[in-house]
Amino acid sequence: MRINIQLLLICMLVFTGCCGMITENGNGKVNQASMPQTEAFKDEFTRDFMKSTEETEEGYYTFESKAKGYTILFPKNATVSVGNYYAEQGKLESLSFGEKLVDEKISYYIKFNYEDNEITDEIDTKLKLLSSGTDYEGEYKKIEKGDKVIYLSDDGPKNKDYYYLLAYVKSTTSNKAIRFTYMSNCNVEEKSCELMTDKTEERINKILDSIEFVE
Repeated sequence: MRINIQLLLICMLVFTGCCGMITENGNGKVNQASMPQTEAFKDEFTRDFMKSTEETEEGYYTFESKAKGYTILFPKNATVSVGNYYAEQGKLESLSFGEKLVDEKISYYIKFNYEDNEITDEIDTKLKLLSSGTDYEGEYKKIEKGDKVIYLSDDGPKNKDYYYLLAYVKSTTSNKAIRFTYMSNCNVEEKSCELMTDKTEERINKILDSIEFVE
């Protein structure tokens, strides 16, 4: 399925509109006072992925996939979109999350496509699939990190409208892999913003580097 830039921007708007919603659990007895007052725990669907109420690192919790395939560091004020979530028999999982950053004047959106099957070794095919979603025509650099390999795109467009970065993360000890899409744009109320900063790079690297495949 082709995912274009306009669709990604729409998804980001959905995130920024929904952040801050507090929902109750099935019993209607959620005690918000007993949990961290962060968006990740205020949102019922998102907190179900969190391993602990304790931050693993400052500003980040540990996120565990429901497919039991991987964990990542998850920003404490990001939320997972319930409408974009899909999982199939522990072999496939698709989800997206994001947040509105008032201080940085931007909103960002991250999409994960996890899979565990033999075709994840077809690197060229997977990179073409990843590129097609944003019309990316550049190359990917290969970065080996422990028991995973990251294929990272060059920076996407840097303009007043949006910025994106793509990555394909492959386990070296199994068939598990993740297609990663990062996209950001200026908040609606802002006339301009800086989309690629040291904070942006740190955030992307933090999440990418934290990916651990559960073997």
